[in-house]
Amino acid sequence: MTKFISSLFYRLDNAIDSTVDSIKCFCVDPTSNFTRSRILTPKTLIKFILGLQAHSLSGEVSDYFTSSNIDIPSISAVSQRRDLLYPEIFKSINRRFLSFIDNLSTLNGYYILAQDGSDINLPFLQDDTQISYGQDSVVCQYHMNALYDCINHVFWESRIDLPTKKSEKSARIDFINHRNYPENSIITADRGYESYNLIAHCIENNQKFVFRVKDIDTRSGTFHGALPDETFDITVTRTLTNLQTNEVKKNENNQFVFVPSTSVFDYLDACNPFYNLSFGIVRFKIADDKYETLVSNLDENEFKLDDFKDLYHLRWNEETAFYYLKHAVGMLYFHCKKRQHIQQEIYASILFYNYANLIIQNIKKKMELKKTKYIYDINVRSALTNIRNYFRNQIKEYILIRNIKKYLTPSRPDRNVQRSMKRQSAKALNNRTS
Repeated sequence: MTKFISSLFYRLDNAIDSTVDSIKCFCVDPTSNFTRSRILTPKTLIKFILGLQAHSLSGEVSDYFTSSNIDIPSISAVSQRRDLLYPEIFKSINRRFLSFIDNLSTLNGYYILAQDGSDINLPFLQDDTQISYGQDSVVCQYHMNALYDCINHVFWESRIDLPTKKSEKSARIDFINHRNYPENSIITADRGYESYNLIAHCIENNQKFVFRVKDIDTRSGTFHGALPDETFDITVTRTLTNLQTNEVKKNENNQFVFVPSTSVFDYLDACNPFYNLSFGIVRFKIADDKYETLVSNLDENEFKLDDFKDLYHLRWNEETAFYYLKHAVGMLYFHCKKRQHIQQEIYASILFYNYANLIIQNIKKKMELKKTKYIYDINVRSALTNIRNYFRNQIKEYILIRNIKKYLTPSRPDRNVQRSMKRQSAKALNNRTS
């Protein structure tokens, strides 16, 4: 176990070093930024941002640099150095770091990736009209779209969008086209991603997928009235077109799908007015009078009906991950109002969550090998605090493992509690502990 934790630390350190070697790609001014010798080198600055907690910025600087062998920089110096750095550097480090991990788990040889989005509340800025919105009050938010590994519990990809222009479908297409995640993967998503355009992009890019869609009895659903009201596992073919010929209007056997000019379908143009789309649809009961409908392009020889249920159920792990990102890692506790700095902290939080969760999952697997009377889970909040202290060289490795194993919570798999929905906000900058 200790060997894995130390190797993980060195892999993250190597990912930072290899990214810093190409620091000019992530500087506002590549010709002059980070060319002079300063206390805050690029690596020191990156590791400082990664280790941020929920304190004030002055408290963070004092706490981080007191235990190091270098002088304590001023708050102004930290802010000025952060101005030089594009937030995307943390996304690059995250990709390099995950590419160094060679023992990740799969299901039937596939990584199970789920995409979802979450709103991130920001400190208020009076002139920030692009992000501020609301009817009764003014709210400042980003919308983060992320691609989450449901088995290994890490984020492979993420993108920050404005809530006024948020488009989770376009984010998914962007992820598929850039493919910064394993090739042998299956992407899952909920009903908000229901789209012929997204299905077509997956098929064109040889991307395996399982999407939940609105059931056939839902009027606004894509397949309303086009399929029998029963359980089934079938393959359908649809011809999408932007023409309105007599054959299209007649639409025998629901063969044609008319795409109006107000809709987006990227594979239709003047030279190609028709596009054939073939995929599977699975409908199964989840209650006496309730069904779920999934669309997919998985091989029926690899995955059975029960496998589809498990694949969709796995995607709920991303909801838990968003919760811990905000409330345990600290994505609600920003240390600035500048949007560039906030984006740095968002991407840094995702990278730190990946690093920490790989440690947690490894310790959890070792614990599961021991037979005990009751099943216990690791207290994630406590574990994240100890991992952050270990990352900042404030505790030793054996203390990290001891503390994580000491704070456990009982597993209650059959407990049902009504979900409490409360509006969250960014924590005020002037109301932090030092």
